[in-house]
Amino acid sequence: MKTFGPYQHRGRWRILIRQGSEQRVRSFGTEAEAKAEIRRLRIEAHKQAGLPVGKAIEAYAEQLRRNGLRERSIATTRYRLRKIFEPILSVPLATVSPVRAKELYTKVEGSVDSRRNILNQARTFCRRAKENGWTDSLLLADVKGEGKRRCGKQKLTVDESRKFLAACLKLAASDNPKERTAGVGAAMALVFGMRASEITSLQVRDLDASGTVIRITRAKSQSGIRSLQVPEWFRSYLGKLAEGKVSTDLLVGHDRTWLHRRVREICRQAGITEAPPHGLRGTHADLALMAAATPLSVSKALGHESLTTTYRHYADEGITQRQEHERAMECLSPPISTASN
Repeated sequence: MKTFGPYQHRGRWRILIRQGSEQRVRSFGTEAEAKAEIRRLRIEAHKQAGLPVGKAIEAYAEQLRRNGLRERSIATTRYRLRKIFEPILSVPLATVSPVRAKELYTKVEGSVDSRRNILNQARTFCRRAKENGWTDSLLLADVKGEGKRRCGKQKLTVDESRKFLAACLKLAASDNPKERTAGVGAAMALVFGMRASEITSLQVRDLDASGTVIRITRAKSQSGIRSLQVPEWFRSYLGKLAEGKVSTDLLVGHDRTWLHRRVREICRQAGITEAPPHGLRGTHADLALMAAATPLSVSKALGHESLTTTYRHYADEGITQRQEHERAMECLSPPISTASN
């Protein structure tokens, strides 16, 4: 059975119900009534057809694909949904109760961050499932994440940042292509504050001809699509990385796992705290604020939609507060000394 509409006709709202070669029309006084009936009919159809949870997840993934979500993000979503619903993938979604869904979530293992991420994506899936008429229950709506999230990753200090960058540039100046790529790729996380996925998805064409601007066109969100100025001292390193490649070749040519390994290796070589690429992203934010960059410009450079995200997970808001306090203290005039008689 398929339903179409609602369509407005002579002051009323119609829906078309087609089943095989037969079709019928029903009329309602309001659009809300017509939509409610469509939702009820679709739920009933899915109950009869027995749409399994596994197929519902795949249908949801296809919707995300049509909406333009990247394949890597779609794969992550499918993985997280299966972490919850693995035991009932063959069970009709319309027959799953809120109690059963909550019970499945309580059995999910992992860190606080991991379980909360899984819950957030599962809630979105369940909400969309109800909107699509795959079920008449809003699953997981009353389930709350447990524990406190860890905000931010391990960062480097100013001195550690200098040592890390020096180690990166030493590799970047090497005649060995593998070492050169590792040095430049790792340095980009600190120099630009890019995500690991943004670094590894850069193409040669994203670097302009003079090497002054690098464009991030394959980002996590719309706000992540941005252009960043390349420091003059770093342009030659990027230029060497692009030599001999066509415009559509990957600039770095490796995946995120490779970059994570290289960054940690370079930290060990430099004798400093081991930080992941995301930690260098936070370090970049702190260093920019220390250099008197405005919080908004830092947030835009990181590709964030709001300052809330920047401060919650990356930048140290105390840096801005201390600078504001120091400026306020500079406005105070010294006391006037009185000459003694």
